[in-house]
Amino acid sequence: MCIIVPISLLLIGMPLAAQNVVVAGGFEAPAVLNARSLLKPHIISGPYHQILDPVPTAGFSNQYTVRTKWGTHTIRGNDLLAKRISELHAIAQLEQASKSEEFEKALRSAASKPFYMVGNTLQDPVETAKNLGSGAMRFIKRAGEVATRGGKRSANTDNAVESLIGFSKQKREIAYQLGVDPYTDNPVLQQQLDDMAWACFGGGFAVRATTFAVGGAAGGLMGGLSTADDIARAIRDNAPSDLSAMNRVTLGQMGISEATVKAFLEHPAISPSSQTIITAKLRKLAEAKGREDFLKMLVTSRDTTDVLFFQRVAGMMEVYHTKVSPVQQVLNLHGLPAIHAANNALVVPLSLDYGWWSEEADWFSQAIASYKPPVAIAQRILYISGIMSPRAKEQLSNRGFRVVDKANAWLYR
Repeated sequence: MCIIVPISLLLIGMPLAAQNVVVAGGFEAPAVLNARSLLKPHIISGPYHQILDPVPTAGFSNQYTVRTKWGTHTIRGNDLLAKRISELHAIAQLEQASKSEEFEKALRSAASKPFYMVGNTLQDPVETAKNLGSGAMRFIKRAGEVATRGGKRSANTDNAVESLIGFSKQKREIAYQLGVDPYTDNPVLQQQLDDMAWACFGGGFAVRATTFAVGGAAGGLMGGLSTADDIARAIRDNAPSDLSAMNRVTLGQMGISEATVKAFLEHPAISPSSQTIITAKLRKLAEAKGREDFLKMLVTSRDTTDVLFFQRVAGMMEVYHTKVSPVQQVLNLHGLPAIHAANNALVVPLSLDYGWWSEEADWFSQAIASYKPPVAIAQRILYISGIMSPRAKEQLSNRGFRVVDKANAWLYR
């Protein structure tokens, strides 16, 4: 991706966190940020990465150039940045563990077995034939889950061969120990996880408590988005079809229609991990109405970045519900989730890295101001994961909005 930055900004060394220039109509030009003034030091650089200045913004997302020992990459958005940094730590740990003579011997042994598949990177390690340990009921539920899919397979359905031999269970266990998503779309990490799982399962390589020394910056960034350990264990311990069945039951208990549940669970961009995390977040909203509307908006996602946006918003709704005021209803504000809380606030939670006063922000504020929810409200709140420019805050305040930024923004200073 080619990023063109005004030469004047490069020459002055970016002394401020952002360079906002007012253009025609009183709007600001897209900001160009300085990572050193924006992010916490251990996020900017670590043993396996360095974020380079400048940090342009586009579509209210920060565009990071990240130099790693495996190459230089452009990463869009804070959530994906956090996910990729944690994955860099995991890749490094897997590489280190694979340098031992013991690992090489185990991998050669695994390669000699008839079930070893050279060069096979499993996008979705699962197991259809493992012993579930809970008797016939689990098998019946699984059969029902597979039947609901009409025999269809996708990137997130079971691979019977690898499942039968327990390979996928081993892979999920390794991913759990490293604190990463076994269903990541990172091909380098997928290959590393595959190799380690084959060496462990087929070659007898022993993964001990000290094999992976994950800590430091990665410790607070596991998986990119904070995930409770009970959810992480569920992802580790259950094959995708089992997770799907569990999520189907939970969503059904919320009153979500079968059609919406089907669209959600079979969406190709929504991994089993994201499905499970989002379902758990929605369940935490207790008796809130309108959670089906949230899923209907979510299934319009086109890629991982879109899904991470909704996953972050689901987490922000849960935080508001538990720490500020209980959510009464989830609303569809022209395609964006909003919530009506018990404090009679209309809250728009936004996974937004950096917001500036633009024509789009103007339109958006008008849309919120003109939106008439089916309930009485006393205030309108923008609940933002990132930060906004002073001018954007001023303009929004003048229009009657209260802006709460840095809500859950653990990357920023």
